[in-house]
Amino acid sequence: MAVRGCAPSWLPLLLLLLLLATGAAGARWRGEGTSPHLQSIVLGRCAEYITLLSPESRDKNCTAIWEAFKVGLDKDPCSVLPSDYDLFINLSGHSLPRDKSLFWENNQLLVSSYAENARRFMALGDVLYGRIGDLMSWCRQNNASGPDYQSCPTSEDCENNPVDSFWKRASMQYAKDSSGVIQVMLNGSEPTGAYPIKGFFADFEIPYLQKDKITRIEIWVMHEIGGPRVESCGEGSVKVLEDRLEKMGFQHSCINDYLPVKLLKCVDHSTHPDCALNS
Repeated sequence: MAVRGCAPSWLPLLLLLLLLATGAAGARWRGEGTSPHLQSIVLGRCAEYITLLSPESRDKNCTAIWEAFKVGLDKDPCSVLPSDYDLFINLSGHSLPRDKSLFWENNQLLVSSYAENARRFMALGDVLYGRIGDLMSWCRQNNASGPDYQSCPTSEDCENNPVDSFWKRASMQYAKDSSGVIQVMLNGSEPTGAYPIKGFFADFEIPYLQKDKITRIEIWVMHEIGGPRVESCGEGSVKVLEDRLEKMGFQHSCINDYLPVKLLKCVDHSTHPDCALNS
């Protein structure tokens, strides 16, 4: 018999299960919910960029940039188009250094490490508008105002979701602004192929490259240290990419395991046979 005034011992467990069930039921979408402190992060990243990383951009208005960015929080989470971010791109856009653009697929962390905050190359995540959205998620509640912190739609849920539309628009601009020799880093150990036939690079970057501004495209096919060599230059989807660039009239070349990047990968695998240096 339970003592009067005391909850049964199983009640806390029941409440926990109910909370978990409620949370699971409330997770409408497949993606992560809105990143906490989103506004503070956007304003902070903007202020850091124009103050420390790119003082020549100090005329940018971070408050106006935030107001333009949050279009993804003001519309239905499946009705945000790339063009909705036009004002945001116009306010945060800036020129890119010649020969320093670095495109990629399936190796974001490696690209970020090698680019080293634009000291070597300026990947999309090193441009102001890319830095602002990097590694974050955001969306409005479905049929309600305010951010949804439980879940946000991915491309599997709906095409016109806030995050994918943001990166589509950012990718288009990045491609348009790239010039000189541009680099593309692909993952030759990716099981589905190094060059996604349908992807951001294929659909929202290559079509927007300005042929009169680009002298050559270098493809770097990187393989995981000790990992499988699924594809290399001239093989599979990499060959598809090479043929596409050829048809478009771009001068291009392809290198397997570009040595400077491979040496960076070997920092974490210094004793692996793949990292042995020839005497």
